[in-house]
Amino acid sequence: MISALKKLVFNTVLLSLSAAACVPAGAAAAVSPQNLLTEALDTNKDADTRCAAVDALKTSADEAIAMDLAGLMNDADPQVRACSIRAAGEAKNKRAVEALLANIESYQLSTRNGSNGPYEDNIKERLKAIDSIWALGEIGDPALLARLKSFYKESDDVLRINLLISVGKLGKNAKAGPFLLEIAASGGETESARAAAFEMLAFIGQPASIANLAPSKNPGIERGDIIYTGGVVGSISGWGNQDLPVGHAALYDGVEIKNGRMNIVVSECVTNNRVPGGVRNAYSWYAFTHNFRYPYYGNRTTPVKPTAAQRARLVQLGLEMGKKGLKYNDTHFSQKGPLEFDCVGYVEYLYEQVGLNPTDDKYETGLGWPLTPWEQFISVRPDPAADYVAVKPGRGDTEEMSQAILTRYFGALPGASLSEDSVREPGAAIRPEEVK
Repeated sequence: MISALKKLVFNTVLLSLSAAACVPAGAAAAVSPQNLLTEALDTNKDADTRCAAVDALKTSADEAIAMDLAGLMNDADPQVRACSIRAAGEAKNKRAVEALLANIESYQLSTRNGSNGPYEDNIKERLKAIDSIWALGEIGDPALLARLKSFYKESDDVLRINLLISVGKLGKNAKAGPFLLEIAASGGETESARAAAFEMLAFIGQPASIANLAPSKNPGIERGDIIYTGGVVGSISGWGNQDLPVGHAALYDGVEIKNGRMNIVVSECVTNNRVPGGVRNAYSWYAFTHNFRYPYYGNRTTPVKPTAAQRARLVQLGLEMGKKGLKYNDTHFSQKGPLEFDCVGYVEYLYEQVGLNPTDDKYETGLGWPLTPWEQFISVRPDPAADYVAVKPGRGDTEEMSQAILTRYFGALPGASLSEDSVREPGAAIRPEEVK
């Protein structure tokens, strides 16, 4: 990632240079937008410096600058690519839309002929596609719905979850609700993707429940998997590794089926200023991705996959520990408890309690310590959803979307919106609690 310290120093220097009383007015050109753009485009500069310049310029109203920043999304340096994609999303840079769409199309094309696996054989292009889906959601143009829907058909479960979240963020679009409802209602979709669809229905203020909800043929993410997103240390462009934009890890506990909808259940450790903070159980993609601030990067597990009994114990431990009021350790010098943790240390601790070690100990001692989320990410293995045939909505596994049904759902009063963290006690129907 752009180191928070480097970024702070860079911007502080810029501010002090431009504000110093002893500097002649003409010297302000040294930190003009054009000079910042030169810094951003200079391939001889280090990635942190270039990304800091991108960040400083991202809200520029100058169309030429916005176009140049959009061009950096295909820079040779993966860290510059990643921070440029994030800047486009944060600044809602509509000039970047075509480049972002091209990133997704390029990745899907690379997997279409079967030469690359569906998950991470081409990790750099995959991460760029995931980041681009996130950025398009942040830009929020309702006109993007058709393009995002077209990507959905050729996507695996991880990309689909990101696409559903971005669809729900496209502003006021009358067609988003029916599409999300179709996915939520489909037994041919995975539980984890359907949970995202239900959540985004609530997010856009539409009813988010279905009577006699049909189960899924495939859970998608296996309970006990480790799931990843961005974070304070990690951001969208990685920490300590320019290729991996991973900054937060959590344990996936499964799906809760309650009140006609599906909700994901996640055990994680977050900063103490969250509500609640520390070790907790959360019940939404919104909470896990820090209020949709970051994409979802995938589910992984140890090279020797956990047994069913180990997975059951992992989930049970996570749910139990989430109720104890344990704290986040801000210094990261106490990563694995027993009373204070950080996110990656907490997941490591849970796995070690069932006899598994996600990350080689070399990452946790000497110069490699403290353990970082990306170090854990590269030590574990992707765990794709089992092969399944995605059933197109409206062909047997979903309620037919007749006009009467659509009126019933979308002519009704708005549903409940998400709370800040969607964190609460588990409902009686949560599947992980079947563990004895």
